[in-house]
Amino acid sequence: MLLSMEEFRAFQPKKPTYALFGWPLGHTMSPELHAQLFEASGQDAAYIGVAVPPDDLAEAFDLAKAKLRGINCTIPHKKAVIELLDGVDTAARDLHSVNTVAFRDGKAIGYNTDILGFSESLARDGVTLRGKKVLLLGYGGAASVMAYHCAREGACLTITGRNLEKAAALQQQIAETVPHARVAVYSRRHIPRDIQIVLNSTPVGMYPKENLAPLHYLPHKTEYVFDAIYNPPVTATMRLANPRKTATRDGLYMLVMQAAHAQTIWSGVTFEPASCETILRRTYGKMAVKRLHEKYGKKNLVLCGFMGSGKTTIGRKLARVTGLDFVDADLYLEEKEGMKISDIFAQKGEAYFRDRETAYIRELSQRDGIVLSLGGGAVLRPENVAAVKETGLLIHLDTPFYRILKNLSYSNSRPLLNRPDKQAETRRLYNARKAIYHRVSDTSVRSPKLSEVLDKVVKSV
Repeated sequence: MLLSMEEFRAFQPKKPTYALFGWPLGHTMSPELHAQLFEASGQDAAYIGVAVPPDDLAEAFDLAKAKLRGINCTIPHKKAVIELLDGVDTAARDLHSVNTVAFRDGKAIGYNTDILGFSESLARDGVTLRGKKVLLLGYGGAASVMAYHCAREGACLTITGRNLEKAAALQQQIAETVPHARVAVYSRRHIPRDIQIVLNSTPVGMYPKENLAPLHYLPHKTEYVFDAIYNPPVTATMRLANPRKTATRDGLYMLVMQAAHAQTIWSGVTFEPASCETILRRTYGKMAVKRLHEKYGKKNLVLCGFMGSGKTTIGRKLARVTGLDFVDADLYLEEKEGMKISDIFAQKGEAYFRDRETAYIRELSQRDGIVLSLGGGAVLRPENVAAVKETGLLIHLDTPFYRILKNLSYSNSRPLLNRPDKQAETRRLYNARKAIYHRVSDTSVRSPKLSEVLDKVVKSV
């Protein structure tokens, strides 16, 4: 629920309620994210977003103290809220930034959980900072969090950006709060060549301008890239990395963990790592649906690929994480025809099957909000491709051939493979169709591991 300031004045909570204050607020993932955290911890609570103009912050804060258990603050309120507080924890004081406020015993105490989310993102990837040469892009609120953590952990930090005066101001802030901090400022033209870790705190590369990056290339010794942006989940800065030698991480895990720590501050609940991983996957799924609608103007996700490539398995998992309904086009056809596909081939022939397949694909493509798994040969007909791409994003599962052979070894219901040399026929069909899959699809995803395929599919949207 997103409220205007006027609506917040009239708002009366019916259960323990928390809120996000920001201006402008626009679309935020926070209400959905906190709802998942409430469910995971068994809390009967609510979370709302309130669009609070800067001039109304003091009034909104007084209303929150009377109505709510706690608030989060985002741009532009993270610094302005400090003067309204009764106390501030050490990290928030050093950062001059509060993103979480707890109301207890008539007092308002401010915290910064962004730094906890950031540190846990690095820990999740096994990244240590001590002695590492780190490049920080930017000098705003997110940059101060990253710089502070890097300095405390003993990194050798370089800050850069368009405005070197602002970069120098952040350097001074860190020097004042972290004794013996090693922080330097360089222009982007003079970035040290031996940088090992690159951190992007800027909004450059955020949707809808997601082809932009604050750098043209990464220093050649870069081992790890962290980008605070999570829309898109694979940013232009991350795409600069060589996947064989450089690990990358977007900002969504940081968002999840800062929210989890906020709830710990508010109510004392803690979250198991497995719960946070589940919430992370679901949040990626929600983000994929949001991007499907906003970026592509589509309403469905459609999977194509060779038989045995895992379309049904991945489709079901994809439906779970996105909240969309799953439909297997082959199973739908069998249900409508009242016959197995192998029997249709045997009794009525392949031409009849293909005609019915086209009719049902056209029908299914008119649905709203589904994950549709196509039969292996469906995209051989241009009219089928046109139908699904009218309303859906077509994703090719480019499963390695050896994995396909293993999957098909468990199946005896593939009429096109009923030949004396099943493996040779599988190879012939695979080679004949592979280029077609690549040509007609909007994107292609390749990995031998199903768990990786699902992750890549979600992030490819």
